[in-house]
Amino acid sequence: MKKLITGAIAGALLLTSVSVFADSASLVGKKVQGLFTVEQNGKRIADAVIIDGTAYAPVRAVSEAAGVELKVEGKKILMLESKSETTVAESSPSPTATPSKTETDIIKEKARNIQIEINKQQTAGMDIYLKLINDKNNTELKEKYEQYDNSIKGLQEELKVLERQLTELQK
Repeated sequence: MKKLITGAIAGALLLTSVSVFADSASLVGKKVQGLFTVEQNGKRIADAVIIDGTAYAPVRAVSEAAGVELKVEGKKILMLESKSETTVAESSPSPTATPSKTETDIIKEKARNIQIEINKQQTAGMDIYLKLINDKNNTELKEKYEQYDNSIKGLQEELKVLERQLTELQK
């Protein structure tokens, strides 16, 4: 029964958010070019639709998977910093000291933080992209969008380096 109620609430929120988003982003009548599954570590998180070459996925599902807290204020969805529950312990000669994180744990945490930053940059870039659709000749918006795009590419490269390091450590 609890799953049914949760499913009904999630469905209602999804349907409501899609109709509101469609009106505000002028995607009404646009052709859906594809449907993709969003996965994290092999686990299905949500489905994303592709419209005009851009993926649209449920913000709540993606943010929860990335460990980012969401807050809704009026017509704004705020992505808040995630709170790290663990910290790296300083080495100590005491035998009762809290064990420090392994190198793998540290790299995984860095990768999570980079993924959170990528999500933030993509959200901010999406806002600029949507404005740019309506004003294609605005050079200031084009420059801002390029900055976000370059920033995301740099973060993705950092993430690839960390993923390679993890692969090497796990061998």
